Amino acid sequence: MKSFLVSCLLFFSVQSHGQGFADWAIEAGALFQNGEYAKAILLAEKAAPELKKFLGEENVFYTGLLVIQASSHKYLFNYLISESLFLQVKGLIRKYAGEKSESYTACLHNLAGLYVEMAQYQKAEPLYLEALTITKIILGENSAAFASTLNSMSVLYEAMGQYEKAEPVSLQALAIRKKILGENDPNYATSLSNLAILYSEMGQYEKARILMEQAVIIREKTLGESHPDYATALNNLAFMLENLEKYDRVEQLYTQARDIRKRVLGENHPEYAGVINNLAGMYTRLEHYKKAEPLLIQANEIWKKVLGVDHPDYATGVNNLAAFYRKSQLDYNKSEKLYLEAIRLRKKILGEKHPVYGYTQTDLALLYSQMRKPEKAAQLLQSGITIFLENLAATFSILSEKEKGNFLDNNISTLNVNNSLLYNYPSADPLIRKNSLDLLLGFKSLALADTKNMLEVIRNSKDTSVKRVFNNWIVLKNLLAKQYTLPVTERMTEIKKLEDETETLEKELTRKSSSFRNQQSSALVSMQDIQKNMEPDEAAIEFINFKLYTNKLTDSIIYAAYVFRKNDAAPVFIPLCEKNQLKRLFDSAGKTTTGIVKNIYRGIDLGNNASELGISLYKLIWQPLEPYLKGIKKIAYSPSGRLYSIAYQALPTDSNVVLMDLYQLQQYTSTRQIAMRTKESALIKPGSIALFGDADFSMDSLALVSKRNGRTTAFPTASIRGIDNNIWPELPGTAEEIKQIRQLFENNKTATKFFVKATASEENLKGLNTDASKELHIATHGFFLPETNDKKKNDVVRKGNNYSRIEDPLLRSGLILAGGNYAWAGNKPVEGVEDGIVTAYEISQLDLSKTELLVLSACETGLGDVKGSEGVFGLQRAFKMAGVKKMIVSLWQVPDKETAELMISFYSYWFKGKTIKDAFAQAQADMRKKYSPFYWAAFVLVE
Repeated sequence: MKSFLVSCLLFFSVQSHGQGFADWAIEAGALFQNGEYAKAILLAEKAAPELKKFLGEENVFYTGLLVIQASSHKYLFNYLISESLFLQVKGLIRKYAGEKSESYTACLHNLAGLYVEMAQYQKAEPLYLEALTITKIILGENSAAFASTLNSMSVLYEAMGQYEKAEPVSLQALAIRKKILGENDPNYATSLSNLAILYSEMGQYEKARILMEQAVIIREKTLGESHPDYATALNNLAFMLENLEKYDRVEQLYTQARDIRKRVLGENHPEYAGVINNLAGMYTRLEHYKKAEPLLIQANEIWKKVLGVDHPDYATGVNNLAAFYRKSQLDYNKSEKLYLEAIRLRKKILGEKHPVYGYTQTDLALLYSQMRKPEKAAQLLQSGITIFLENLAATFSILSEKEKGNFLDNNISTLNVNNSLLYNYPSADPLIRKNSLDLLLGFKSLALADTKNMLEVIRNSKDTSVKRVFNNWIVLKNLLAKQYTLPVTERMTEIKKLEDETETLEKELTRKSSSFRNQQSSALVSMQDIQKNMEPDEAAIEFINFKLYTNKLTDSIIYAAYVFRKNDAAPVFIPLCEKNQLKRLFDSAGKTTTGIVKNIYRGIDLGNNASELGISLYKLIWQPLEPYLKGIKKIAYSPSGRLYSIAYQALPTDSNVVLMDLYQLQQYTSTRQIAMRTKESALIKPGSIALFGDADFSMDSLALVSKRNGRTTAFPTASIRGIDNNIWPELPGTAEEIKQIRQLFENNKTATKFFVKATASEENLKGLNTDASKELHIATHGFFLPETNDKKKNDVVRKGNNYSRIEDPLLRSGLILAGGNYAWAGNKPVEGVEDGIVTAYEISQLDLSKTELLVLSACETGLGDVKGSEGVFGLQRAFKMAGVKKMIVSLWQVPDKETAELMISFYSYWFKGKTIKDAFAQAQADMRKKYSPFYWAAFVLVE
């Protein structure tokens, strides 16, 4: 804009040679371009009346002088004067150029930008939309002006906390600028920077860092190291690294940005205040309180003086000072006053639904908790929960599954504050308990539930454009799955580009599917929603583990439980134990699965009594719940953290009694699912079943090719067995298991598909995609590999398989099928042939939405990484994403013979008319009479 105005005035000076005001006008333009705004205003004000006499006011030269004045006043924070001038310009341009002109859209854009700086967002949005509409008509969607307006709109929506609106327009602006300006243009860097800031606000710090690193490089190259925009990029990058807790560069970047802004803008500029505020925030986080306090005070004084008290930046400064006094514990009373002022300001400026308004309320609630004023804290937490859940529903509509998990992880402090309040104040009002449970239900496994809902809607969609995007996404996901199993040195060179394209398609799916957006509230349920589907003699238990706040955040991880019945007005909150107590108990049980089972549940022999460790575990995690379970027969529960590894049905209460003697237990990923519970009357008897078992693990991949092509040539397998003995042993017992199940189904005139030996292959499992049977039974090896810390060292030379060196837990868990030993031993799979190792990542891409029950009659299929509020990342998560309704999974390695006996018993009871849940419980009860828990308790029915 600056160069355009100066060009106009240069032209004007030539046309009006001999007129003194022309010199004033051109000099005013030059001063404005050089950032000397006060001098520019003086000369522009001097030239304008003379120019008006000479040419009149309805021309580009006169309005150009007014724009110089308006823009200069904006940069000097004289907002009301600037507004008056911009409105005058708008009226004049409408008269002489019309509303379908570039000049008019530029004026709309400038006025809207002023309103954004004034935090008058409702005035800005219609101006931007009008400018966008006109620009599209006169210049098209691939113009620089169109991209500029989109970019400014993204800043507006980000400031309003409407991230679901901000991201699409920001991405569109970035794409246009990349196309027409190239990747080395400062305007492209601006779009990168704005998108990075948006992702940072959404808690996507790693994505934000990558974008901001690019912006820093471009601005340094094109603008130089003394430019204010370069300082802005440094400041933003430091903030993102700080949130990633990568402190090695943070202070240096902040101080470099501070020095540039001090030198170029001066110490009384709001942007200088911004960088010293951020530097102080870092010092506060690192508990360098003496360094932080004077910087926070200085920043706030600058914002107050220059911007006034009704500006978002000043409200931020007040909030940060309040947080400083709370965290440093220097002055709680001062902190309280500042928080109350920040809440008042943010409510006035941003409104009651803005995310940061909710964050301030949560922070003040934490202060009141530290001050031992739980009643005051409770009221604030209720408001904060409402705002957070509304923001959650809106933001999830634009996120990929990975981003959803990041969003929840980066907002987990809200959950910690609520649970800490209940922990510290057991007599808290029942409403606090209910609201805290609703918040927990809004966190726990929500990314899984939300993505699963999205996939279900898209699979059922008749929109061909949505289907096309979905199919492309699946293709890319499958390609990535193959790449991830290779060492880094053997992967395709543009894998990052492929990852970005895959995520872009996933996010496009969420936006394209309007029916999915209409379902956003379905994943968010309350305690009352759950109670509607509960039975009178049923209780729900939602376990949780959280970081404890006392007078500050501690290192303690607390396990607790919410318990509620059908007619309870509020849940009961019951603290259970510390994480370290659980760890010590499990550590003392042994390092092997057999040792843990023996020492916690019962020995391998039936005659052994329960060990003291098992009873100790019961006393730790279940006995505190018993007073609230009187008269209860049915229990729906959802584990958390280490509690996922417990076989609850076999947990001993004394030397002879286990929990299954006392209750009918049903495990859920989250008790939220009870709200979607349906009657099982339609599923009294099983439907068609697909059976996999007795796979030939040691088939060479070439043998699989031959088998598939109809040839029967035998290939030697000794070479496979000779590589570090890195093989999976055959499971001949599974042949009898699936043979008996097949016979049972056929005797009951129920269709079966039977896959054994070479046909128990990855191809055939994936071939069930979209055509799955009602039941799927897989008897094979399952695996879950803990992540190792030697990724870099082992990526150079392949030693055995690469799975343990992969970051994504869905690629470190899976099933072994026919031919799997060849790739597992480290051999490169044959081109065009599945390798026989089906990872959870691959399974999650399948469509098994017609499958009502999956039985994973395999080892450790219930295990995986436990991540935050999302639960277990492994096979059960993958099959849930694929659409399976119920599944039976295992917690430890199980013997073939006894597993077969359990499964035959289960299916037999199901055919006799029992529900899945009752048939499984009865089968385990029968097994208990003959065997110790080692042989039957590993299996868990999960909904």
